[in-house]
Amino acid sequence: MKILICGLTYGNRPKDVIESNLKRAGCDYKYLEVNREGIANALNDGLDIAIIDNYDYIGYLANDIIEPDNWLAKKLEAIQTYPFAGIVASSLGEVKKGIRSEHIISNWLVDIKLVNAIGYFNEAMFPYGPIDLDYCERSHIANFNTYYVMDCMAEHIGTHATGDEYGWDKAEIINKNWAAHEHDINSYRNGTKNIKHGKRTHNKEV
Repeated sequence: MKILICGLTYGNRPKDVIESNLKRAGCDYKYLEVNREGIANALNDGLDIAIIDNYDYIGYLANDIIEPDNWLAKKLEAIQTYPFAGIVASSLGEVKKGIRSEHIISNWLVDIKLVNAIGYFNEAMFPYGPIDLDYCERSHIANFNTYYVMDCMAEHIGTHATGDEYGWDKAEIINKNWAAHEHDINSYRNGTKNIKHGKRTHNKEV
C-alpha cells in the first residue's frame, strides 16, 4: 500500500499548518511538497508523481486546513470501505453522522483508480476556481462516489471561497470562472465534453 501526500505551497507562505498535520497522520506515507502557482496545476504535479511511481492513493494538504489526529488513517479506512469511493475528505463545519456521496471540498484522499478513469484536474480554472466541484462531477459520471469521512472533522482557517491565502482574491476569481464551470458541468452531463482531462501547463496571468 503506497500513499503519496502532497503539501500544496506557493512562494514563501507559511508551511506550519501542513507540517503540524503531517505529524498527526496516523499511518505511513511518502511526502512531496509542491510549490506551484495555480491550484489545479499544483494538484496535477502531484498526480504526475503518483502515476509514475505507482502509488495507490494520493492525498493533499492545503496550508489553511487543520486536520484532526489520525486523519490519514481515518481517510484510508473510509476510501477502502465506503461504497465505490473515489475520493474522501475530512469534513468542514459539521460532524457527519452517516455516509453520503456528495460534492466535497477540503483536503482529499484520492484513489488512483479514479485518476486512471477521469485524468487530471481542470487547469482552465487558473489560478483558482471550483476545481474540486468539477472533479467531483466527473467522478460521479464515471460511477465513483465522493464522501466526507465520519469522525474526521477539520478546521478551515478563514472561509473556503473568500480570502487571499494563496495570494489572490478567491471570491473574485470564482465569480470570474463560474459561468465556464457551469458550461463544463452541462457538457460533461450531455456527453459533449470528455470527462477525462489531460494535463496542460496553464501559466497565464490572472
